[in-house]
Amino acid sequence: MKKNILIYSFIFLLLAGCTSKLDFTTPSTPVVPPNNGNSDLIISELATAINTFTGPTAVKARNHYVELWNGTKATVDLSNYAIGYQAVSDTNTLSAWSFSAGNYFILGRTLAASKAYVIASPLSDTAVFKGDTIWGTNSAAAADASSPLQLSGNSAIALLKKDAAGTYNLGGAKYKIIDVFCSPSVARSAFTGTQSTRNNIFWAVGDTTTDTRNRTFKRKPSVTAPQSDWSISNAVGASQWEVSGNKIWDYSNVGLPTVN
Repeated sequence: MKKNILIYSFIFLLLAGCTSKLDFTTPSTPVVPPNNGNSDLIISELATAINTFTGPTAVKARNHYVELWNGTKATVDLSNYAIGYQAVSDTNTLSAWSFSAGNYFILGRTLAASKAYVIASPLSDTAVFKGDTIWGTNSAAAADASSPLQLSGNSAIALLKKDAAGTYNLGGAKYKIIDVFCSPSVARSAFTGTQSTRNNIFWAVGDTTTDTRNRTFKRKPSVTAPQSDWSISNAVGASQWEVSGNKIWDYSNVGLPTVN
């Protein structure tokens, strides 16, 4: 018996002196896999401008632009996408999206991951910000406010993507809307302050109910997917958009990720 006790004691001391051991405990902080990125392109930034902007070069311009952001993990073929433009002229006529010839623009080239693509108006000042492509009319007349890319309070933008089941025929191919800024089927307001001969109609964006003309709009960084329903992406109290102050133009972020 004593012999067995001595043997067991020797084995215990031998094991206790070992420096290596198996650890079956669970880490206190689990390892979280990296974010998979955005699901598709989104409209990330744009500017509306009824009043002419005079930049550092003293050039009078309407710096209207739409920025698209590729927050996915892969290069995107932009030839599968298009931009649609639709303006409204009153607060009462609600309608579905419609893209007549000249009011849509089929994109081209490729866009690398974590890069932006800027579509600028021909009326913009290229010394202030650089567009990757130019689209729209050269006329700043009030009568041409329904033509792209004269963004103002009454202008709605749609991002479309090729889809065999799509309902919009653009250039012989079918597309579906995947993301929007404003919508012709959603009610808007009439500005009651100082009137403009060009436009007095606007959508209330980001809980701003007084006027959203002459503003810059940036998509919140928390947005990781496009949204085709404007009533969802601009829900009261939960809008996906940040709105600048009146006529506060900041072009430092154009072509870059939207940041707070």
